[in-house]
Amino acid sequence: MHLTKIQRTIIKLGVVVVLAIILIRAYQPELALLTHPSPAHQRELVTLVHQHGLGDTLLLVATIAILCSIPFAPNSVVCIFTGVCFGPFIGFLINWCGNIIGNGFVAIMIKRSGISDQIRRKPAFDYLTRQRFPVVGLIIGFIVPVIPNLLVNCAASGLAVAKHQYLLAVSLGTLPIAFLYALGGNALFTMSFKKVIAVVVLFVLLCLFYWGLKRLQDKLPN
Repeated sequence: MHLTKIQRTIIKLGVVVVLAIILIRAYQPELALLTHPSPAHQRELVTLVHQHGLGDTLLLVATIAILCSIPFAPNSVVCIFTGVCFGPFIGFLINWCGNIIGNGFVAIMIKRSGISDQIRRKPAFDYLTRQRFPVVGLIIGFIVPVIPNLLVNCAASGLAVAKHQYLLAVSLGTLPIAFLYALGGNALFTMSFKKVIAVVVLFVLLCLFYWGLKRLQDKLPN
């Protein structure tokens, strides 16, 4: 059954709303504490998080994976919330796993359905598929937040990269953003000056890394 653009948008919006309701019900006490980020509430938040079982943790992983597969869905908001609740390191692992799983699902669906002509006409798709080193190009694509995951996965399919190359690209490409969101969320809640500085430094380094790789790619002969 072929769905129209409006029908697809309604379905995607419905999925996001349902996920939001489920998360709010599961993490309602934590969300209430976020409105008053005091030291006492920070300790209470840690206590509440420790009370959550594996199921609630997997719920966050699944939510991030699903939102990652929906273009323009608020995936970053959930990743930041994960950093607030679980801290920069466990939050990073949850974000990272969710993004890898979500992108893997998108890649499988693209392989089954093919790449649309609309995607092929995108300048970013053309740029990613013309890289001398495809894996490096895909890593850049996953690192840059403004490039939709759908487009990067379409480029991976168009390049017909091997499974291990794709796994390497998606793992390395989603790693810095997953950590940045987790650290940023934790820094905002704890109001730690050192963590805020670390987030800014990491963001600048990420921009410099992207700029350096792009310059290197542009200078190399095709």
